Amino acid sequence: MYLTPWEAALSTKVTVNGINEDVSVYIPQGIQSGETIKIDGRGYKNGKGGRGDLILETKIMVPKHLNDKEKKLFDELNSISKFNPRTG
Repeated sequence: MYLTPWEAALSTKVTVNGINEDVSVYIPQGIQSGETIKIDGRGYKNGKGGRGDLILETKIMVPKHLNDKEKKLFDELNSISKFNPRTG
């Protein structure tokens, strides 16, 4: 499941294509790329009359091209944020 950086940072609800139907999924604040979300009973049939779980893996996507306002906002965030993923 693809997410924007702001969706991952702030939380959101997204709709994903499930096995037989679309599924609304809550994305918690601060989710990281590669983390998984499990939706009970929405996966493939398990052969016992029920369904397994639907597992969604998150991928945070960064825009390849920014307009001037987006670039300005990212520059501002960069200047005020203390977050550094390369330090413990």
